[in-house]
Amino acid sequence: MDNTKLRNLIRTVPDWPKPGVNFFDICSIVEQPEAFAWTVNRLAVACGAFDASAIVSPDARGFLWGSALAYATKLPLHLARKPGKLPGRVVTQTYQYEYDSASISLQADCALAGKRVLLVDDVLATGGTALAIVDLLTGHFALPPENIQLAAVINLGFLGGEARLKARGVSVTTLLDYHE
Repeated sequence: MDNTKLRNLIRTVPDWPKPGVNFFDICSIVEQPEAFAWTVNRLAVACGAFDASAIVSPDARGFLWGSALAYATKLPLHLARKPGKLPGRVVTQTYQYEYDSASISLQADCALAGKRVLLVDDVLATGGTALAIVDLLTGHFALPPENIQLAAVINLGFLGGEARLKARGVSVTTLLDYHE
């Protein structure tokens, strides 16, 4: 497996979920065990290089890579979920993304203070979800931005998410970059 083979697996679905949006479908990666393993292994290298001590993944496709990466690296995984999906006291951040708005929550008492957090997702687009989680990590958990790195399988660089994260002091690593 290499980046070219991986890129060839990804299907672009035009006008979904609404007209004018091109959806990059990662289902084909998880349907191919060799491709999925390759992406997890590459993200594990990034995790080690960053010296992460915890992983945070957002609902729902981020869970695929977050859980596999937590298993591969033996690090704790914290789930960033849609409101109403986590028990106990939560902290929540509302944000805008490509075609709508949403909210994301973390359990208020999860052990993230003082950690180096690898934020793992399938796709980095506008950065809305990632920035909302960064706001929770830097706000509620008092992490400095340099203790947070986003790792994603795909970067839709033309939507500006990487630049927004870097402007906030968060490092970014991705496996595939799309510039248009």
